[in-house]
Amino acid sequence: MEREFANTLLIHKNDCETSFKTYNGNRGVSILLKKNILAISVIFLLSFQGFSQSKYEKEFRIKAKDVPSSALAFVDSMTFDSKVKWYKEIGLNDVTIEAKAKFKNERHSIEFSENGIFQDVEIVVKPNQIPFDAFSKISGILSQRHKKHKIEKVQVQYSGDRNLVLRFLRENRNNPNGITINFEVVISTKLDGNYIMLEYLFSETGEYVESNQIISKRKDTIDY
Repeated sequence: MEREFANTLLIHKNDCETSFKTYNGNRGVSILLKKNILAISVIFLLSFQGFSQSKYEKEFRIKAKDVPSSALAFVDSMTFDSKVKWYKEIGLNDVTIEAKAKFKNERHSIEFSENGIFQDVEIVVKPNQIPFDAFSKISGILSQRHKKHKIEKVQVQYSGDRNLVLRFLRENRNNPNGITINFEVVISTKLDGNYIMLEYLFSETGEYVESNQIISKRKDTIDY
């Protein structure tokens, strides 16, 4: 895909140079144009490559005694219908702690920093549970970027002050004031003939935020 994109830029670059020389016949200006087009091409290529950034994940079970006390206290303040299971996730740039459990048939994942600072709560949902307008935007973006893909997992992500998030989830889900809501969408697709997993993050209205290729190495099977 990157090769096709680069070839398109090269063709566009050559067309621009030919047209400009025809109308101006000015070699000095043509050289300046070449430099500008080259700079623009580099910017576009870097932006394209940014889409292919990797998200390395190594996740494994840990015991409650190894969890920061602030994270334990917060999760203990929430009611769940299943046993809470704790995980540590090691990424390229950070380490996080996650609690996974079920509440009213919803699969919750509560994420903290390595020191126990609250980051967000993610709840697994079905695609049709995302508001129609937002999902239409998301579907359009995914279809534009990938000829063929399959949605493997969708999560609603709630972040902000942990007490506001807790109150929203347990008391009144009609009042999201002070809370940031995003959608995390994991898809499988093909790149250069190989199947890969990509994680997309979209805003509450379906606007693109970021995407990463998932390189996962899990020691334990994740369950709730």
